[in-house]
Amino acid sequence: MLEEIARVRWTPDWAGSARQKEWTENLRDWTISRQRYWGTPLPLWLCEKCGDLRVIGSVEELKAGANYKEGMDLHRPWIDAVTFRCAKCGGGQHRVKDVLDVWLDSGVASWAQLDYPRNKDLFKRWWPVDWIVEGNDQTRGWFNSQMWAGVIAFDRAPYESVLLHGWLNGPDGRQMHKSLGNFIEPSEVIAKHGVDALRLYLLRANAPWEDITFSWEDVKNAGRTLNILYNVFKFATLYMTMDKFDPAAHPLDELVKNLTPEDRWLLSRMERLKDTVTAQLEAYELHRATRALEEFIVEDLSRWYVKMIRDRTWKEGEDRGKLAAYRVLHEALVTTAVLLAPFCPHLAEELYQAIDGRLLSVHMSDWPKAREDFVNANLEKAMSTVRDLVDIIAKVRQKENVKLRWPVRSVTLRAPTEDAEAALRQLQPVLLEMANVKAFRVMPAEGAFEEMELSLLPDPQAIGKVYKAWWSKIATILEMRPADEVQRELLEKGEYRMGIEGQMIKILPNMVRVERRLPQGVARVETPYGELFIDLRVSEEIRAEGMAREVVRRVQQMRKDVDLEVEDYVRTSLRVPEGLVTLLEPWRDYIAHESRSRTLTIGTGDVDEEYIVEWPNVDGETLLIGITPLHMREALDTFTDVPGITERKAIALFDSGYKTLASVATASRDELLKIEGIEEGDVRRIKDYVEREAKGAEMPPCSVCGAPGRADELRCWRCGEAPPGTLSCPNCSRPIPKGTYICPHCGFGGAGARVAPAPAPIAAPVAKPIPASVAPTPAPAPAKVELPIPEQLPAPALEATASSTFLVKEEKPQQSYALFLDGINRGRQGFCVTRVYPQKIREKYGLAMDVPMLWLSNVGKEDSVRPKDLEKLSLALEQFITKEAGGFVLLDGIEYLITNNNFLTVLRLVQSLRDQVAINGATMVISVNPSTLDTHQMNLLEKEVDAVVTA
Repeated sequence: MLEEIARVRWTPDWAGSARQKEWTENLRDWTISRQRYWGTPLPLWLCEKCGDLRVIGSVEELKAGANYKEGMDLHRPWIDAVTFRCAKCGGGQHRVKDVLDVWLDSGVASWAQLDYPRNKDLFKRWWPVDWIVEGNDQTRGWFNSQMWAGVIAFDRAPYESVLLHGWLNGPDGRQMHKSLGNFIEPSEVIAKHGVDALRLYLLRANAPWEDITFSWEDVKNAGRTLNILYNVFKFATLYMTMDKFDPAAHPLDELVKNLTPEDRWLLSRMERLKDTVTAQLEAYELHRATRALEEFIVEDLSRWYVKMIRDRTWKEGEDRGKLAAYRVLHEALVTTAVLLAPFCPHLAEELYQAIDGRLLSVHMSDWPKAREDFVNANLEKAMSTVRDLVDIIAKVRQKENVKLRWPVRSVTLRAPTEDAEAALRQLQPVLLEMANVKAFRVMPAEGAFEEMELSLLPDPQAIGKVYKAWWSKIATILEMRPADEVQRELLEKGEYRMGIEGQMIKILPNMVRVERRLPQGVARVETPYGELFIDLRVSEEIRAEGMAREVVRRVQQMRKDVDLEVEDYVRTSLRVPEGLVTLLEPWRDYIAHESRSRTLTIGTGDVDEEYIVEWPNVDGETLLIGITPLHMREALDTFTDVPGITERKAIALFDSGYKTLASVATASRDELLKIEGIEEGDVRRIKDYVEREAKGAEMPPCSVCGAPGRADELRCWRCGEAPPGTLSCPNCSRPIPKGTYICPHCGFGGAGARVAPAPAPIAAPVAKPIPASVAPTPAPAPAKVELPIPEQLPAPALEATASSTFLVKEEKPQQSYALFLDGINRGRQGFCVTRVYPQKIREKYGLAMDVPMLWLSNVGKEDSVRPKDLEKLSLALEQFITKEAGGFVLLDGIEYLITNNNFLTVLRLVQSLRDQVAINGATMVISVNPSTLDTHQMNLLEKEVDAVVTA
């Protein structure tokens, strides 16, 4: 056993060389039987007369006993009923009542589970086991029982390697017990932070064989690491989707020539990560493997590489450098997902399916092997040097209270080390970008910093000996004089003359010392790479760039506030102090490009935009910024779907007044060729594309409510309206083309028509179809049969109370109309705003003519309002609410309003109406299809109402 302990691989090493070895050396006798009821019965039968002992070794032998039944349970009490006849004396043999110790079961488990010795093939294939893991208390338990059982049966240990694991203690460091109040429920941790965060925390906290003291904060930090990875994933997929990047079409090897030093660096770090994680897993150093992954995700991928490639991903059109960045980032994310899969399987699966998905699961991927041709140790070392210098500059910024958005005038490295000089020769652009530095210089050791200033240091004692009480005034005056002038006269004339209180005095060389010192605003730092001089002084150029960056950051925040996508365009206006207008003018293109502003106004006048924010104390100034979303994205996406139509050409089409592909298709060739950037080939491609799309077009959206079309539904699933150019068959209610006399579905209107049973109507009587025997042959005119459109509404989910606003989330506006009709039936005056033609609504729900209705439509008829005319809609509703005490308003069609207006503008309308409803004791129900809004918009809408009803 001691020899086997020495042969087996133990992790950690002391688990075998010390702990298990000492236990085995002091091993005591072990009684393997127990006087228990439950357990494996002893296979011993004892003769009650002569004491002869029979040992049963298999079920086949057991079958020879009396009372044995085929397929019987071999545990107590059934096994106790089996008896044998003693071969020596003929007496009865009964089983010894004891059972085996459970540790004997565990000791033989490795071959018992393989059905050995009955099935020797499985045993030869799978035994001994490669690896087992258990807590350190199993030194005297499972590890020990397996060892002696294996040595006795096979003269060897039944395992090749062993890993010990530690224990998870409570936050107070003691073992978890409910009685101590330090018990943490796993489901509580998972509910707060997720199962992957818990797994990552447990694996990275300590070595597997060490105990862990539970920490909520550390679990939170593990979740933060996974969030960082997910944000990198969102960044990558956002820009790759915008550029329609296909990784399969751009293999990494084809883009090698386009890789920048930062691309090659990340590839090298990634290949090294593969080797590191593999080696640590093979050594069971799980904590080191997960920490290596975490460092790569947080430091290399997120905080360094993604920042370096942001400008490349923002480039418009086809660019090989951008494609190289996309491909390297894609490779890094796929590799990270595969390496992370054993530790955080859920997030790894989600990432893999979104960015690769060639296999059914990430867990079916081959374990990644490093590509040696991508490993570059020198480049990694150089990048490490640059990162250290960037961190040093950032700390100086923080100490001097200089924001990262403001550029540093210059950085000088004096007497650089050989490695630092080589690194900066290769990666100086990276340092300039990541440290936001305008200029970088390297200076030899014997050189002096060019910006040093001369400084006068008066000697009080020397001055006091000659001029006594005047020394203080003299020292003050000297410090105000130009140092170079004083130094020149001392050198040329041996003295410096100056007047004080009407007298001329002489300053001798021993009375003042001239020194060189750094100017105010320049910091000096000693680094392992040399002496660093950081010029933080702010010039007009620096201030202009810094203010431009401040403006961009605030416009980006406003874009986020109004829930704009990254690629959406806006119109931007700035009101700034007069002095900033000229300062920001050279940065106009930069601000417009970074904020996706199609037009940018910088001045001192009023700002008239949809969303306006005042930003006080921006470097001591107050800025008023307004933006208006242009809603171009949908049109641009449609245009760029046409092969050969770039974003620039799509913008030119939009600026020329074309908002849809259909409008472009109807334009003439000459009209399109007048647009700047549009060529003959573009016109041909657009026409061909529209023609192909028309042939294989999907179901068009509903012309009434705008809901996406569904091929399997004859009527609109949202509003119940038939497709354009159709009428409803009076018999089967299916849509038929206008001018059709005989329904192609049920044959209504023709001789021998097959009449389908009509659905149960809401109101009686229902006109019956014309019998075939009396129907005219043929029927030249359609039969005029008036039928209400059947609509079975659900019961109201609640009683809509006064002074309250309700939001009903439903695909079809049924529960909202149920609430509306319930309110009217209770004697309240109603007002309905709808996207559907009012007469249809009255027929569908039986609304009386005295219930006022407002139709959201561009037709311009009476009792209609254009969806963009929110002011008119608001006025009509407010007049009704204030006039009718306790009135009931139904707003059906808010998605249509949002489609035609900015979301925030519609949200302000809801806020205004909600306040009027509350003041005047009215009720308002808003119907919304949740699938038409994103989560953020839905959340904002829900916050503005008193209750949400989910149908």
